[in-house]
Amino acid sequence: MTAPRSMTALVLGGGGPAGVAWTSALLHELVSGGLPAAESDVVLGTSAGSVAGAWLTMRPGGLPTLPQRMLDRAGWHARNTESGYGDRDLLRRVVAGSTHDAESARGIGQAAIAAIPPISVDQAEGLWRATLPEGPWPDRLRVTSVNAGTGAAKAWSAADGVPLAAAVACSTAAPGAAPPVTLADSVWVDGAVRSGTNADLVRDVGSAARGRVLVLAPLPNDGLAREEAVLVEHGYRVTVITAEPFYETIADLMNPRFVKVAEAAGAQRARAVAAELAVWWNA
Repeated sequence: MTAPRSMTALVLGGGGPAGVAWTSALLHELVSGGLPAAESDVVLGTSAGSVAGAWLTMRPGGLPTLPQRMLDRAGWHARNTESGYGDRDLLRRVVAGSTHDAESARGIGQAAIAAIPPISVDQAEGLWRATLPEGPWPDRLRVTSVNAGTGAAKAWSAADGVPLAAAVACSTAAPGAAPPVTLADSVWVDGAVRSGTNADLVRDVGSAARGRVLVLAPLPNDGLAREEAVLVEHGYRVTVITAEPFYETIADLMNPRFVKVAEAAGAQRARAVAAELAVWWNA
């Protein structure tokens, strides 16, 4: 009997509009240089990673357009901040915690609902439809979010039958900065409430044949080492690429001034790791 082909997974972490710019620039450089990241069997995106993942799997040639698109998104956040919308202290507390168990994630979810009322599926689609590529949801793309009522994480897929733009709105519903989303009889918040990467969820969505996992994390978190250890224990080969610091505070990740800075940092990081990644990928 022929052994099943090993799986390749790409994990894209959160980091606000600047994180999208960093990830998209890094991916564009790597893919243009010959790394077949766009052909990964599973692409698991959290928050900013869900946006970059959608473009990588649906229209990789459009990755260079994402920094400009994120300028518009960062501008939206800036206007909200100026108007007093939301609770930026809540967002800072979430990011500072890095990873959360289900109970603490549920508490954060409830605080997010108290800070900003949940929006409907139609409203959620309206937030992201114009920013995402057109077309059907790719089977290999997974988008993470957290159930605000239970604290449990979910990796949405095309099989769930929900609009991709709505799932991305769930995944990017940063507590205190963006509205939670009512979808499938529950309220959902940013996947980064559980973890900025959620790399360990690859175990639940991938093939039984363990393979390689590449994690790209514009916003490193304390849980990354634990997630990497879990995957290695289950037979995966894991490489983690994190961002060299291009921001000073969490607020910078949503600041229009840092989007272009992040784009340049992502491209530079790709050039620095390209040769090493090519060897690892083909080993």
